[in-house]
Formats: sequence, C-alpha cells, structure tokens
Amino acid sequence: MQVAIFRRITVMKFTRATVFFWVALLLCIHVVPPAAFAQGGSENCVESGEDRASINILADLPNGQLKPLAASYFLDRAGTISADRIAAQTFTFIPCEEQFDIARRPGALWLKFTARNPHADEKAWGISFMETVVDDVTLFHVRGGTLVQIAQDGRTIPAAQSDNDRLQTAVSFRIEPGGEETYYARVSGTYAPAVTPVIGSVNLLASWSSGFTAISAVMLGFCIIMILFSLILFRHIHPRFYQFYAVYLVGMFCMTFLYDGWPRVLFGSTISTQQWRPFIELASGLVMIANIQYCRILLTIDTDPRKRKQTIFHWLTGLGVVGTIWAMIDPFDWGTPVSILLIFNPFILLYVSGRKMLDGVKQAVPVFASLVALSLGLFSSLYFFKFPVAVKETSSAFDLIMMRPITLSYTSSTIVEAIFMMIAISIMINAMQRQRNTAVTEAIKLRDQIDMAEDQQEQNSVSKSSMLDALRASGLDNKLTPPSEQGFLDRATQSVIENVNQRGFSAGALASELGVTEKTLGRRLKKSQGLTPAAFIRSIRLSYARDLILLRQADTVAEIADASGFASVSHFAKLYRREFREAPSQALKSLKAVT
Repeated sequence: MQVAIFRRITVMKFTRATVFFWVALLLCIHVVPPAAFAQGGSENCVESGEDRASINILADLPNGQLKPLAASYFLDRAGTISADRIAAQTFTFIPCEEQFDIARRPGALWLKFTARNPHADEKAWGISFMETVVDDVTLFHVRGGTLVQIAQDGRTIPAAQSDNDRLQTAVSFRIEPGGEETYYARVSGTYAPAVTPVIGSVNLLASWSSGFTAISAVMLGFCIIMILFSLILFRHIHPRFYQFYAVYLVGMFCMTFLYDGWPRVLFGSTISTQQWRPFIELASGLVMIANIQYCRILLTIDTDPRKRKQTIFHWLTGLGVVGTIWAMIDPFDWGTPVSILLIFNPFILLYVSGRKMLDGVKQAVPVFASLVALSLGLFSSLYFFKFPVAVKETSSAFDLIMMRPITLSYTSSTIVEAIFMMIAISIMINAMQRQRNTAVTEAIKLRDQIDMAEDQQEQNSVSKSSMLDALRASGLDNKLTPPSEQGFLDRATQSVIENVNQRGFSAGALASELGVTEKTLGRRLKKSQGLTPAAFIRSIRLSYARDLILLRQADTVAEIADASGFASVSHFAKLYRREFREAPSQALKSLKAVT
C-alpha cells in the first residue's frame, strides 16, 4: 500500500515538473529577445565594406554548394515601388545578416546583390529561401542601367510564367565565365515575418526541394492511411470513439496540404498566403479542438458519468473555438491566440493524462506518450521558428533540411503521436468489447436459466402448447436442452459470441472452434435445438443484437447490424422483426423513450 502511494506521488511530481518545465521554456521563448539565444557565428559572414557587401562567390564542389545570400535590402511597406524606381532607393547592408524582415502584403522586400563567377565555364545558380512559403519572387538583372526581369516563381505565379514547378520557391540565373553581375530580387507574401535567402547551385536546390516534398508527402500519406485505417478498424464501434480522431487527422492533412503549397503544384492554384491563411487557421483550430475531444473521451470513458470531471476539457474547447474564430477574422494580426493554444493544450492534457494514468486507466499510458511526442514536436517547431539555426555553406540537401528542422520535427512528432493515440483507442475498444461480450454472455446465461426454470415449472401446470410458446419467447432456444448437451451448447454459444462481429464466421468455423466435424455439429444442434448450424449462428447474432439494444450498447440500427455480424442492414432488420415481432428501430426508440 505504501509503495503504491509513494509511486503515485512520485509520478504526479514528475508529471507536474515536466509540464511546468515546458511551460516555463515556452514563456521564455516568447519573452526573451532572440538576440539572447542567437545561434551560429560570424566566421561565414561577409565582411563589412561597401565594395564587398553584396558580392557572392560560389566555389566548385562535387554536388554544388549553397551559402547565405549576402545582400543589401530595402523594405517597401506599401508595395508601391516599381522596378524602374527601385535603383534610386537607399539600400541598407548589415554585416552577417541572414534574415530580412518582410512586410505584410501588399508590401515587399527588395534585395540587391552581386554574383561573381570566377570559373572557366558558365554557371547556373539559384536564389531560394529557408522559408518555403513565398507568394512572389521576381528576379531582375541590371542591363545598361535598367532592370530586366529574368525569372519569377511563387505561390501566386501561374505555371506558364514560373521557372519552377516544385514546392520549394526558387529563381535561377546564369553567369558567364569570369563575369560579375548585379541583381535585384523582389519578395512578397510569406507566413513568417522574415525570410532567409540563400544562393546555391540549381542541382542542390532541386535536391533540397525534392527532400522537402518527400517529407510533406509522407505526412499527407500518413494522414490518409490513418484516416482510412481508423474508419475501417473502428467502424463497428460508436462513432464518438474515432470521429474526433478522424477530424484531427483531416485537419492535419488540410493544414499541411495548404501550408506547403500543394494546391499550386497539383492544381495550378494562384491563391496567395493571405487568402489561404484563414483556412489554415480553421484547420489548426479543428486539430486543436479534436485533440481535446478525443483525449476527453479516451480519458473519461471508464469513469462513472456522475463522477466525470470534464470542466477542464470544456474550458479548453471553448477557448479553442473562440480563438479559432478570432484568428480567422484577421489571421495575420490575431493568429497568435490559436498558436499559443495549439502549443499549450498538449501540456495541459499531458497533466490530465498523467493523473488518469495513476488512476489505472489503461489507455491513459499511450495517451500520455502521444502527448509527450506532440509536445516535443510543437516545442521544437516553435523554438527553431523563433531561433533558427545559422545557415552555413553546404553541399548536402540533408544538411539544408536539418538547418530548418521545423518540418522534420513536426512531421515525425505528429506521426509518433498518431501511432500512440491509435494504440490508446485500440486498448479502449478492446476493453469495451470484452465488457460488452461478458455482459451479453451473462445476459444469455441468465435468460437460459430463467427459461429452464420456467419450463420445468410449466411442465406440471400448463399445456404443451403454452410451454412451447414460453420457450419460443426466449429468443434463443427452440426446445428443451438435455443436460448432457448443455455444456456443448454453452461452448457453441460462447464461440459464436466471441466471433459475432466476424461476418465470415460460418458453420465450418464454428465446428473448427469446437473441435468437431460440420456433420457432428449439425446433428447435435438439430437434436438439442432443432436448428441447423447456420440457423443457430443467426439466432445467436439476433439475440446478441437484442442484448446490445437492451444493454444500451448501441445507438443506431446500422451500428447494431455491423456489431452483430450482419452485412446488410435491411436483411438484419427483416430477420430481427421476424424473430422479435418488432423492428430494431422501434426497439431503439422505445428504449430511448423509457430512458
């Protein structure tokens, strides 16, 4: 007893400490200025000086090379400066600057840089961004004192006018041997408040884009597979046990699909980030609310309804609904509440699941593990978004992905979280299925005992016809069962109940379960029950369905039919009406009226 109490106290202290630790870190990230956690050094930065400030030189490497773009910048907050006027503006250069602030649309960021080719052959280089979400990147070349557009890409650029058909935004240019050229790049439309431009070989940028596309595709494919898997696996269980989980996965799919820019690649969409943002906020809100709801169901399903403390879930859901609506009105100004709630919710749920785990709720263990994985992923994403890793020279697409681990960490944590949550749902459903089968078995045994007692009593006081009517009303046995056959009948009944939701469970399967031949099974059932094996199995299925209704284990006729192993709802309703003299829908309505 003392050991159990000590263990409970220790786990609770650990859970509280974990939650408070992560919350404190999140608060620090929001409060402490980024400079306090600045990463990277200045060894790769271009030295200060007007003649060297914006010159970019790439050396030969086997697979190409990438490095931060050294550029001067001008922030056009109104978005009114045209290309023919930009050369007259005053650009600013800051040594070692990697990130550049960008104004909200229709504002734009202008970058001015020089590229030099010291090699003996022509080079094709590209400009891209560590942030994948960019609406419009237009590259201009200075020729004869004027700016000439040479490349364009982005979410709002039609495919016919774009130089790139990948998820990763990029524009390319060519420099002749020994040449040195000046370029201007106009950037507009991002989710992030700043962009990190890089310059590299087109082959490396293509490999980087392919890697990012693969990660995003894995995330989308995983969501689709898990949605289908949950609907197929849990179709015979009450919808509330998986519907919020399915909504959660659908929200994750939509959020990834829209944020990563798949509509442009697949459908040629030219909708801007500003137009997509409310839908992304809606998907984020659905993810958050669905996460709260299926955690509520998983963690309170085993609790007496009169003792369920669901206030915290109601508060979190209410805040989620208000925050989502608020963010959708103006997502760029008011999107922060949803982001904060989306990050803090798992930590609160983590504490609740820890308490439920100590109360002996079996599915609370994988729920706790899933929330730990989700919390780590969200924290990592927020941390690296707030304090990005310094961009260094590299020839590896993998290094590029690891320099911005937001997508990778979020995808991996989401997959791990979903797997643990699927385990939790499976544990809960298996426990409920065992409880349901036990209840139905006990009900059948009790009904058999009552029927047999009534039959023995009526042998001395009623006529044969009255006795037969009483037996027929039992819904399972059609005539008295000799004591020698009762054990065999009990085992046959139990075997059918254990496989009742398996539509392919036939006479051959039942005979195999009982260790007899089909012929022997048919003979013994005919002798004791007056039924063929198929009729016996059908009778058990109908009795099982009847008990599901009486025990209030189902709410719809389709759910009852599926749980009882009937492939056709209409066929089940016909058999049920013939057996019990009322339609299953009427039985459900009557029970609800009584309730």
